[in-house]
Parts: sequence; structure tokens; C-alpha cells
Amino acid sequence: MPKLLMMMLMLLPVSVAAETTAPPSDHQQLVERYTAAFNARDVNAMAALMHPGIQWITISGDQSKVTTDGKERMVSEMESYFKSPTRISSSLGGWSVNGDYVTVIETASWSDSKGERQAQSATAVYQIADRLIRRVWYFPEQKTQ
Repeated sequence: MPKLLMMMLMLLPVSVAAETTAPPSDHQQLVERYTAAFNARDVNAMAALMHPGIQWITISGDQSKVTTDGKERMVSEMESYFKSPTRISSSLGGWSVNGDYVTVIETASWSDSKGERQAQSATAVYQIADRLIRRVWYFPEQKTQ
């Protein structure tokens, strides 16, 4: 067998492995299901993915603040939020999974009162515990084009 062909065959598994993408982690799938439930305005489906002690924490500069504490409160806030006539949907990208932490860029989009598309994105870090969302750290939104 020619030397060049042999070298190419030896490298083939490496190049194939480099092009394949690992399947999403269980934690990533949990965040995807939570976001799909949000987009569907399905509070019950969202609640099924929440840890009883869920906390929503907003980050601003060098400060962090627990803005929602506990599943009952989160469910109540989501029910109120979904009463708004504005339909907001979120998409996810820029994934990073590190143990029980999932970092993602969430892009929210909606139509304003003039019917023009608006969007903003933010970095969110989800902590997963007992296969449920335990905490979410939400960083300041950035206006997108």
C-alpha cells in the first residue's frame, strides 16, 4: 500500500471524530424543554422542571439579587407574565455545559406596538440539581439588531 494512502487512512478516524458533534447533555435538554414550555406559555410544563427551591438571580454590574425565590412564587410570576398580550419567544445558543451548570445565550424576540421585530439577548447560567432547575443567574440584556 502506498505510504501516502496509508497515512490518509490513519488520519481518517481523527478527521471524522473532529467533525461529529456530541449529543446534547441531559442538562442542556432540560433547559431546552424549559424554554420550549416558556415559548408555549405552558406554566405547568415549566413548573414540572423547577426545583422546589428555584431561585432567579439577576446580575447587574457587581451586584446580584434574588428576584424570585421558590417554585410557588415563580409559577405565580409566570402566570402573571403570560397574561401580557405581547408574545415573547426565546431561542438558545452558545451552549456550554460544565457539570451541573449550563451557560447559554438566550435571545428573546417580540413585535412592538408598530409590528416591528424587537430582540435582545442575555447570558444565563442554569444550575441543575436533582434533574430540575435549581437556580438561574441572568446577566444584563443586550439589544440585538
